Amino acid sequence: MSSYLVKVRKKMSIYAQRRVRGVFAGNYGSVFKGRSMDFDDLREYNYGDDVKDIDWNATARSRNIMVRRYIAIRKHNILIVADNSNAMAALAPSGETKADVAAFCAGTLAYIAQKHGDLVGLVAGNHESTMRFPLKEDTAYIENFLDKYYKSIKVESPAADMNAVLTYISKAFRERMFLIVITDSGSALKIDRSIIRKLGARHEQMFCIVEDAPLTSSFLHTKEARDIEKDLRIPRFLRSDRSLAKAETSYREAQRQVIKRTLRHYGIVTSFIDSSDHAIPRIIQMLEEQKNARR
Repeated sequence: MSSYLVKVRKKMSIYAQRRVRGVFAGNYGSVFKGRSMDFDDLREYNYGDDVKDIDWNATARSRNIMVRRYIAIRKHNILIVADNSNAMAALAPSGETKADVAAFCAGTLAYIAQKHGDLVGLVAGNHESTMRFPLKEDTAYIENFLDKYYKSIKVESPAADMNAVLTYISKAFRERMFLIVITDSGSALKIDRSIIRKLGARHEQMFCIVEDAPLTSSFLHTKEARDIEKDLRIPRFLRSDRSLAKAETSYREAQRQVIKRTLRHYGIVTSFIDSSDHAIPRIIQMLEEQKNARR
């Protein structure tokens, strides 16, 4: 079994040490900046209360504006929500599979969480099934679910359905968590905004988008290329067409902007990751942006 946490630790030592130490400095709240609170009870609204704490169902029942009260919790719950559809078996811009990049991203996030002694779990799913690994902090357990996640991704895997996975999470997890969604652009564009909004009422959310290899990538020129999701062969002459390369670059950038704009509307920080080598600095940047957004 490949040790994802060891791989992350080795790359952390290569990455700029000052930045890494800055992320690990202090308590965990300096990395995942959130409320660090769990629900306690309800009381009437007072001037100055955060409007995000208003419980609208309780308000409707009592005819008085009611807010939720929270108590401090010491540990954060980090749930990695990962796409394990056939789309993740396709190639990333680095020439790795998107599964390679996604598993490394999940390992990086688990490593950072474990470094601060917090609980980490994983839910991975597609159109047909969902697998769940409850929150724990044991190293062997984390390595096990990372390995099982990676091995669950095959060309023959079912198609993606992140709406189904996120709906499952909204029903199955009642405690407050940090949800870190790992998927690709195609799936991210199809996520229902109502699900994002519903999850945002209880949980903090971040998105890691694993990018697709361009059809005109140089490493595809000498290989057979297929669209995994549609099972179509991509002719070689198209892969070397300069006008197609330019159009594809514009199209992918437009996709990124739509995803960023949509998620930003809900206060969600997004990172686009094209390789395992770039995963650590981009994830750290995402965590810093999330921390600053919550100040």
